[in-house]
Amino acid sequence: MNLDHEITIQPPPFTDNNGKLVEPKPLVFNSLNVSYIDNPSSKTVFAHIQNIPNRILLLSPTEYETFGDYTQNQIENKLREKLGENIASTLRSLFPQTLEENPNGPGTILAGMFSSLGIKTSPTCSCKRHALEMNRNGVDWCEQNISTIVGWLKEESSKRKIPFVESLAILVVKRAIRKSKQATYSVQK
Repeated sequence: MNLDHEITIQPPPFTDNNGKLVEPKPLVFNSLNVSYIDNPSSKTVFAHIQNIPNRILLLSPTEYETFGDYTQNQIENKLREKLGENIASTLRSLFPQTLEENPNGPGTILAGMFSSLGIKTSPTCSCKRHALEMNRNGVDWCEQNISTIVGWLKEESSKRKIPFVESLAILVVKRAIRKSKQATYSVQK
């Protein structure tokens, strides 16, 4: 699929398996190499764009039924509709979020505090997902939902068989929020 103009997408930074920060090179597109995935059993059609990690749902089961047989041109038009006016922004949103994107976020800071104590995220824990949720929702949400965050910590400590002290967990969460506020304020100056 040809584009009207060249677009550049900066994939998010991430930490590799060796603990090294990786800042991927920007991706430059003049056209999109698209594969369409029609799955009759789930009644869906997705678009997969080369070098973009997540797919775009073009037809949901309801749309699949009403759309019926489609032409290549129709499905490309559906993709253009889903990509919208700001194609670069839409494609960028298809990359998974990383904690490194928001180094001053409350979730990133909290994860860093635990990491410095030797408590790291694992592929089977929900730590990263919760830290990203904290970043996405921001410090105000975190302040209003300290009990929720402490509940997440309690649940994870139970799974890992790590002793849990609620009053200490509250202090650590409040400190992460405070550090996030201070870092955000100093960046805005």
